[in-house]
Amino acid sequence: MNNIINNIRDFKSKISTTMWVFIGFIVLILMLLQQCNLNSSLKQDIKNIKTVSEREINNYNAIKDTIKFERNKNKELVAAKLAYEYDVNTLTNENKKIINDYQNSLNLVSDIKKINSLLKVNIKTRDSIINSNLTIINVNDSMSILKFNDEKNWDKYNWRRFYSTINLSKGKDTMIVTNSSFVFEQGIELKVAILNDKGVKSLKITSPYPNIEFTNIENINLVNDKLNQKNEKKAGWSIGVGIGYGLNLTPGSVINLGPSVNIGLLWSPKWLRF
Repeated sequence: MNNIINNIRDFKSKISTTMWVFIGFIVLILMLLQQCNLNSSLKQDIKNIKTVSEREINNYNAIKDTIKFERNKNKELVAAKLAYEYDVNTLTNENKKIINDYQNSLNLVSDIKKINSLLKVNIKTRDSIINSNLTIINVNDSMSILKFNDEKNWDKYNWRRFYSTINLSKGKDTMIVTNSSFVFEQGIELKVAILNDKGVKSLKITSPYPNIEFTNIENINLVNDKLNQKNEKKAGWSIGVGIGYGLNLTPGSVINLGPSVNIGLLWSPKWLRF
């Protein structure tokens, strides 16, 4: 016990007042850096809470939102509606069912965390066929074939085609349909934009196809808050090795000018890391 006390006293005697001041200064700097890191972490926590709160408010507004319509310069109908945003790490059972429906419908076998956005559109079209091309083929005295065809091509991606064949057989007093076939094809182009206005996301959609209506549109954006937090720089300890040339303070309180090699345990706040 006496040897330990003597060793401590001998160690204290070798450390000058200047060295104690230097050690105290280093400790003070470390305490200030730690406090700065705590303040920075608190700011990040407040930022995360604010992000989640704003997301919940926007999702609530999206639930109440209805489709808004306008016309572009080409007189085409444009539909707009607020979008949803879900964090993949905090999905509710209801949200999981909605996303599973998309995955099953689109055959999305990848991890949900690799999906960025989901989109659903319901459309309704109004059309009529007037004065279509008609061809009558008289097979014999008791049978005829009627062929209808009608085509509309507004552009390369927006078109409508109708084909029909009707076989008629002569009955006692009327013509009887013995066979018929109808083919209706459409090409519809959709243009979609996902907007972000001050953190509020919305969806806009339009089509040059005539007389088209959007009965429902839905956009779900998926984010990963945990992944974004991992990208944040963190404070911590590390081992550092340095080589330099400058002023060196020796244990005897003597300041020398010369080269130095240093190995030490370093602590850095996240705002000093790069």
